[in-house]
Amino acid sequence: MIINPNVVTFSNEELKACSEAEPATIGHFHNFGFSTVPFFVSITRKRIIGRAVTVKIASYDSTVLHKVTEMVGPGDVLMIDRAGDQQYAALGGLVSYALKVRGVEGVIIDGAATDIDEIREMGLLVLYRRLSAITTRLGGMDGEINTTINCGGVVVNPGDIVIADENGFVVLKPEEANAICKEAVEKHQNGEPAIRAKLDAGACMADLTKANEMVAKAMGK
Repeated sequence: MIINPNVVTFSNEELKACSEAEPATIGHFHNFGFSTVPFFVSITRKRIIGRAVTVKIASYDSTVLHKVTEMVGPGDVLMIDRAGDQQYAALGGLVSYALKVRGVEGVIIDGAATDIDEIREMGLLVLYRRLSAITTRLGGMDGEINTTINCGGVVVNPGDIVIADENGFVVLKPEEANAICKEAVEKHQNGEPAIRAKLDAGACMADLTKANEMVAKAMGK
């Protein structure tokens, strides 16, 4: 087993300053750090931001997942690499409750979950790949905490900044997160109400976005 301490890259106050940025808005201009797998399901409708605390679990041994419940708190997002396993549900009602009590912001598991009604009632944001009634067990054989992992096709390092909601998630390098979140809010999200007002007044979307100009140029007009 490998168990490393958490990596604190942003304070909770710094996270709050970036919390208005939406993953889908960041996806308008940023190309990396998004899941590449075909299916993630969100349990609750909320948006979270936090520092990545990473876990890697092989097969049916989830001992390190129980261990990490005492290592997380407010400002942390638990990212779980299942090393390709999609059969055994590592995240269930009791583990989720332990994480919720500790104040974790949310959980993203590249694998199966179970006890879905219990987790939904907690209000804990969980992104998962599928549901399964067969669960992991405590074997004490292997596992890693706070090492580099792959979650949903994204390389995640401990301390990376994770933003997630029901649309998906994005993982940002700490040194880039402030600038990316600022651009998302100031250049995109803050400008959308004005665009909607112009659409309500009869303007054409393609004129406002200059898509018409691009089409005309491409067609030689």
